Amino acid sequence: MPLSRLSLIAATLTTALLASTSSQADVDKAIEYRQDALGVMAWQIGPLGDMAQGKIDYDAETFARRAENLAAVAPLPWEGFVEGSLRGGDHGVDTDALADIADDREDFESRQQTLIEETATLAELARGDDFAAMRRQVATVADTCKGCHDNYRAE
Repeated sequence: MPLSRLSLIAATLTTALLASTSSQADVDKAIEYRQDALGVMAWQIGPLGDMAQGKIDYDAETFARRAENLAAVAPLPWEGFVEGSLRGGDHGVDTDALADIADDREDFESRQQTLIEETATLAELARGDDFAAMRRQVATVADTCKGCHDNYRAE
């Protein structure tokens, strides 16, 4: 085989290998991004839930700040659910996000939108003084999270 042909084959294989590595690196970054964003959401909702359940004292300023933060972060993690980043997906990645997300993308996206809307409602309520309504809304947000986890997250 002529050297130029071998060089071409080697270059092609190298390019393919780099492309697959880059692709896997992008998938890994997407998973890390969404997990970080979801972690920020958990950090914000934890004290909200504790206040709503009476585990810690209600502090209006803290509640409002955390509710606003939660609403601001709620739209972020979803772009990290990229092709190849789901459990059982093409890359066989180690993640709790089930491949069912890809199978019913419309439902998954609907649940995202619901969460975004419910967190916005919580932030709005937190600007007022009806703590009973805030408590109910924290439960609604938590139920929205749980519904998605029940369908699309491995145990």
